[in-house]
Amino acid sequence: MDTKSEADSGSPADAGGVIVRDDQFDFPALLDAAKSCRRSGGRLKLVDSGKLTPSEMEWLGEAGADLYTSDLARPNLRGLILMNDAAKNSGAAAAYFHHGPFEPAEEERGLSFESHKEMGRSGILLYLSNARLQREFAALEELAYACASGGTRLVYYHHGPLDPALMGLARLGPWIHVAGSALQKEDDVVFLCDLAKAARGRRGNIVLHVENPLALAWISDIFAAGAVVLFQTPPSDYRSPQKPFELRAERQAPDPRSYYLYSAFML
Repeated sequence: MDTKSEADSGSPADAGGVIVRDDQFDFPALLDAAKSCRRSGGRLKLVDSGKLTPSEMEWLGEAGADLYTSDLARPNLRGLILMNDAAKNSGAAAAYFHHGPFEPAEEERGLSFESHKEMGRSGILLYLSNARLQREFAALEELAYACASGGTRLVYYHHGPLDPALMGLARLGPWIHVAGSALQKEDDVVFLCDLAKAARGRRGNIVLHVENPLALAWISDIFAAGAVVLFQTPPSDYRSPQKPFELRAERQAPDPRSYYLYSAFML
């Protein structure tokens, strides 16, 4: 994933926790930044383009950097598991975003579907989206189960209308991101609330991205169900009846593992 750094104007350790790509600084500078962020209580979030060697990625994980990689950068199961093991040793994490289709186990061009399940069982955070490719819910459920057995979570960005099959997935405890545009009628809101309750029962949740105004009664029900609400609309006037909900959303503090790099993006 091509992600712009938040540290373009200076050292990658200018702030307590920053996002940088591995090709913006040399390895010694990245290693120093990871250690500096860790000492200050922050975290270096390193976006992997495939430039660094597997050993260098492990050293950065050991130094406390969160490692954000993908099938485009590092399609090697053993290397990914070693990176994750190194990151876990320092309290950091390895996050993997899968862009492409799932390939059969006999194909050697990339990681097979079975490899993705092994990543989940190894504790790697798995991220997927249906923005460009349709995702089969049966496959998502298998991945969610594998992640839960490995003490981690599947994170799925769902674009388009709500699908009844989302309930089977939610019951396995992933984090599911949904756009507010999916809520077209009262039944959609009821279903979204049921999804949030099901996911929360297994330590997951629904993350709702509100890009356009929604009915206040709907928002109230969604909060009551315990879903995470991210308002991406312009801030309301302090007299607006929506303002208390926006302030409440600001206090929610989403789990940093529930999104890939940036909480506001529907990937």
